[in-house]
Amino acid sequence: MSKERFAEMTGLSEGQVRGMIEKGHLPSMKCGKARMVNIARLSQEAINLEDWTA
Repeated sequence: MSKERFAEMTGLSEGQVRGMIEKGHLPSMKCGKARMVNIARLSQEAINLEDWTA
């Protein structure tokens, strides 16, 4: 998912999303010249959290 679309869907600014990617808090991948948020990996990481079930 594009950084712009992810920002729109989460209510974060594009700068916040870019910062989270740069700091390693959001998984991303290079797709051509664009950097995309890796939604599949983000979902898998959330599922794998030990305290996921509350």
